[in-house]
Amino acid sequence: MTSDVLAPLDLAFWNIESAQHPMHLGALGVFAAHSPTAGVHAADLLAARAAAVPGLRMRIRDVWRPLAFAPSFPTAFGGAVREPTRDFDPLDHVRLHAPTADFHAVAGSLMQRPLERGKPPWEAHVLPGEDGTSFAVLFKFHHALADGLRALTLAAAVMDPMDM
Repeated sequence: MTSDVLAPLDLAFWNIESAQHPMHLGALGVFAAHSPTAGVHAADLLAARAAAVPGLRMRIRDVWRPLAFAPSFPTAFGGAVREPTRDFDPLDHVRLHAPTADFHAVAGSLMQRPLERGKPPWEAHVLPGEDGTSFAVLFKFHHALADGLRALTLAAAVMDPMDM
């Protein structure tokens, strides 16, 4: 097969979603800030901790798998596997935003954007409050990386309150 034949197939886990039906999920946490720089500190801490969480290094790759129900097609597209990313950089995933007065509006806008293909499918957005007394963190994961419970486990691994 030529690459032209394979190009429309794309990654299996991305094919079941559309702009109207994204397959990512998110959680927004709002925190009290002890200083106006708490959001910056939180972003630095999240990036440092994300580097140590193996699950956040995983990207999703499509695979060809034999399908038992389709014997006339010995291999068929339709599988996906998780694999570690060799060039993982948590700074590609943790983003510090400009101060905002409305965490929910910014989070809603960020949730509308698709995740980048080819990278581990997650993001952490730190949203400092305009008044300097609070900040929010939006964790966004593609469902292929984590379901609800697994996403909470991964988020908890970088949100341990010990150093905050």
